[in-house]
Amino acid sequence: MDPELLIDWLRLVRSPGIGPATLGHLIRHLGSPEALLSATRQTLATVPGIRPAMIQQLERFRREIPAQPMAQELERLHAMGGRMLVPGTPDYPMLLSTIHDPPAALFALGNTTLLHDSGVTITGTRKATARGQIFTAELACDLTRAGIVVISGLSEGIDAAAHRGALESPGPTIGVLATGLDIFHPAKNRELQRVIAGHGCLVSEAPLGLLPVPWAFPPRARILSGLARGVVIVEAPERSGSLITAHTALEQGREVFAVPGPPNDPNTRGTHSLLRQGARLVEGVADILEELHWSSPPLEPLPVSLPETFSRLQTSGLSAEVAAILTHIQAGATQEDDLARCCQLTVAALSRILLQLELSGLVQRLPGGRYTITNRP
Repeated sequence: MDPELLIDWLRLVRSPGIGPATLGHLIRHLGSPEALLSATRQTLATVPGIRPAMIQQLERFRREIPAQPMAQELERLHAMGGRMLVPGTPDYPMLLSTIHDPPAALFALGNTTLLHDSGVTITGTRKATARGQIFTAELACDLTRAGIVVISGLSEGIDAAAHRGALESPGPTIGVLATGLDIFHPAKNRELQRVIAGHGCLVSEAPLGLLPVPWAFPPRARILSGLARGVVIVEAPERSGSLITAHTALEQGREVFAVPGPPNDPNTRGTHSLLRQGARLVEGVADILEELHWSSPPLEPLPVSLPETFSRLQTSGLSAEVAAILTHIQAGATQEDDLARCCQLTVAALSRILLQLELSGLVQRLPGGRYTITNRP
């Protein structure tokens, strides 16, 4: 797309007080961002549903927000390898464009062709149980092996387990951020975010540099569900933010799935509520594939599957790579970058093995992305 047109889009996206649904309505009626930016008061008044107060706001915005800062933001985005995707173009995700209020601009880093593939969103609580994380990782692994792209929000807990499980297959995954693409949040997922940028795709509607702020997370839910054919909630308390994603999925006509859990576990109250409301119960990947009418190809055994890993790592039959990682952690190499260098592994390969070690209880992730050997068998 013409860079000048992208700058026009970005100026409109940054217009205060005009949401994506209203902006999309204006552009559809007037024909283009350029036409909207140059429209007279009389022309704006012909757009159905546009009130005089909004016309005044648009006129003030056109005077006060110059194009130069928008051009600089696009330069920063392109310098980091990112792209700006706008509705009405072939690059914009078709499924996302069908929702009521698609993002007026989507900023992407990585393999954007994944945004057009069949995907399933897996999300849940940040304070996930070990049981929930193991189930999530296995489910994500099975979905990617069946050719389905796993989508999640790169938060702690269930989200991180979904991304890591997808990479375990190994397969691609999409991370939907509520911050700018240049912000690592949470900090402990820094390396995971980098791996996804290199082996999958990161997307956000937030401007570069936007730090995590509470108001940015609820709107992200509509992107998490809008990109997918279905949404799976693994663990969710009664007031979990992941339930917002489930509700937006219902509004968008997406299938909603929920994973049952122990009756007295607070982390299952939200998922059980969804099941009572008609969500499809999920015990494994077959439940999702059947409901969405996807055929499942034969799944060849992984070289080292997650369940096998949990038992193997507690025996003396450790692989050379796993043994080397544990040895270097004991010797004091606790950061992923240091471990990758010492063990001569790619960050993606190291990330998959660390997931296995963490879920099996042999290593523990500490604040700051460090790892330590646990005392558990």
